[in-house]
Amino acid sequence: MIIDEIDSLVGDSLISVLRQIRAGYDKRPLSFPQSVILCGVRDVRDYRIHSSHENTVITGGSAFNIKAESLSLGYFSKQEMIKLYNYHSKETGQTFTEQAFNICWEYSEGQPWIINALGYEVCFKMKHMRDRSKTITDKHIQKAADNLIIRRETHVDQLMDKLQEDRVRRVIEPILINEEKPKHAKEDDILYVKDLGLIAIDNKIRIANRLYQEVIPRSLTYPTQVTINHESSWYITENGFIDTNKLLAAFQDFYRKHFDEWSADFQYKESSMQLLIQAFLQRIINSGGYLFREYGLGRKRTDEIGVWGV
Repeated sequence: MIIDEIDSLVGDSLISVLRQIRAGYDKRPLSFPQSVILCGVRDVRDYRIHSSHENTVITGGSAFNIKAESLSLGYFSKQEMIKLYNYHSKETGQTFTEQAFNICWEYSEGQPWIINALGYEVCFKMKHMRDRSKTITDKHIQKAADNLIIRRETHVDQLMDKLQEDRVRRVIEPILINEEKPKHAKEDDILYVKDLGLIAIDNKIRIANRLYQEVIPRSLTYPTQVTINHESSWYITENGFIDTNKLLAAFQDFYRKHFDEWSADFQYKESSMQLLIQAFLQRIINSGGYLFREYGLGRKRTDEIGVWGV
């Protein structure tokens, strides 16, 4: 028996399921499944569960002592990613450029779902790319990534739902505002967010990959972005470029009029200023270009670049 997304159960419900599995162990195989697989983002023994019935946080006990083996789905290496995509080339004759592989790696950094989703999107969902004589370039991968972000595929949607949890906010928000360290986050908070795949830890804590760098601020500010009453056509010059000075002046006016009201009920209050300008720029640039972000703990700044007319 396979129980997928076991960690979607919380509190007493999860404790009850774990205890029932424990209680059924000696009844196998006639009155209970011989083997049970629990699929989730963390090892079940690492869960910290708040029991409303017992009014305490339960971290151990017989309910958790049910594990025979823990297996984790690892990330792809870049060479493994290229090998996977080359299977498609071998079967269909459709090839990828070196730049396409590079941008696939930037967006995924080996995350299995992202690698497969980008490949499926560009090879099958984008109708004009079903012509196998067309070579897949970095621009096609960029478009595929943007499609995944806009559609909020199930995997993306589930991850973004986690952003509303306080223990996730305590880790993610310092990255968005580039503090030296997540001073309010506990060790378990950091490990939890890492297990979700939202962050990577190398020489610093950072957002795990480029896709999530784009998805997180868009998700947090989506209601604002779609209700901003500004159109990109207002800021386009006769030769097709964006009038940057006019755009930034418009944002200053927008900020003065709306920031206090917008931030009053916003969960990520400390990063609200950075996220508001990103929502505004995204609203304007999204209709004819791309907005890229780069941030990380300790850098004390967020770099943004708008690419127009691609």
